[in-house]
Amino acid sequence: MKESNREKSVAKQSNSLIELIMCLISSFARVPLRLFRWITSARASDLAMIRDEETPVFFDLETTGLDTSACDIVQLSAISGDRAFNAYLLPRCSMTDGASRVTGLTVDGQSLLFHRRPVPTVPHTRALRDFISFLKTFRRPFLVGHNSRRFDWPILTRVLADYDLLEEFERAVSGCVDTLTLSREMFQLQKYSQPFLVEHFLHQAYGAHDASEDVRTLQDLYRVWRPSGQLVRRHKITLW
Repeated sequence: MKESNREKSVAKQSNSLIELIMCLISSFARVPLRLFRWITSARASDLAMIRDEETPVFFDLETTGLDTSACDIVQLSAISGDRAFNAYLLPRCSMTDGASRVTGLTVDGQSLLFHRRPVPTVPHTRALRDFISFLKTFRRPFLVGHNSRRFDWPILTRVLADYDLLEEFERAVSGCVDTLTLSREMFQLQKYSQPFLVEHFLHQAYGAHDASEDVRTLQDLYRVWRPSGQLVRRHKITLW
């Protein structure tokens, strides 16, 4: 009788052990599938983020004056990451004294001078086409400029229209974000001029009103601010 009970106990333990082993095997068999599903789900999510991601391209203009309906572009600069664009243009109209004092750019006959030294210029059509080509090298670019809503953006689109390049430009970019209004929403500060913002956030001075320097420091500011995608989209403007 004791032997019979002992055999039953051993058989029961063996069955329990077999059930445990089978359960473990079944659980481990499901792990690769779950892991695969998790990895593919994460990759799908990452790919969705990449598809939705847009590229900020920081731009700035120097012009012959402040009248956005009539002034012309004399310098067009842009930067995104370590890729930069810069072009000087011989303006189609005279520069105001105020614009020359601020930018250091003057016109002498068929020459454009920067602090009295000649700089190479390119025709408007070539400069604008090269700029559009530069934009097309980025994934879903949008322009970012300081006070661009009231100044740079209207001038740029008007001049592009003068050379029948506005439609091509519209296909290349999704709009423009003004860091002046963006910074006003993000921070409570005394002033919001770009020189003040650079001094406040980057603790440095720079050559303001040189478009190539303006875009470089604006990109540095944007990196420090790290605005959310939702905030950026809320501030994006288009004129079409």
